[in-house]
Amino acid sequence: MNKAITSFWERLFFRYDVSRMRKAVVDYLTAEGIQAEVKDGMIQVLFEDYYYNVEFDLDGEYPRCDISFRLKDEMYEKLDLPRKTFIADKVNTDEERLSTLKAFGDVLIVDAHFYFANRKMLLSLFYEYFADVKHAVDDMCDLLQNELSEKEEKRPIGFTASPVVSKEEAKVAACNKKTE
Repeated sequence: MNKAITSFWERLFFRYDVSRMRKAVVDYLTAEGIQAEVKDGMIQVLFEDYYYNVEFDLDGEYPRCDISFRLKDEMYEKLDLPRKTFIADKVNTDEERLSTLKAFGDVLIVDAHFYFANRKMLLSLFYEYFADVKHAVDDMCDLLQNELSEKEEKRPIGFTASPVVSKEEAKVAACNKKTE
């Protein structure tokens, strides 16, 4: 059969029409009160002050939906490599997730993908995977904030506190009493 005719027939079905997929996801997110728009062939979703990207890939037997989040931060770049991998390992192993956090030298990426056959399957899986990516991003941000605050709080030990104050504070903490 002629390739032009085949592509015409394929476009009649949802799983071969990227524009219909994008429209279905954007309409769903808009109905839920989430800001979403198509830019440069990708859906950009603004949810709770974070931007998420949604893309579709039709190269395989079934269409694939990719949901991703990228965080590039100067403070994150200053963390040492073991702290960066700790954040990724903790988020990836604490719970059973559908998404994966990848820690690189200058960027953190949370991504997930799934395959679907029709509109109903796309929207139901999109909800599950997007919620999982959002929870992974929340956990990642909490851990990153903790790591950055711990890095700022590190001071040389014993040089700034006087021994008398330290002994008094130790007694107060041990007795659980307030001093006046």
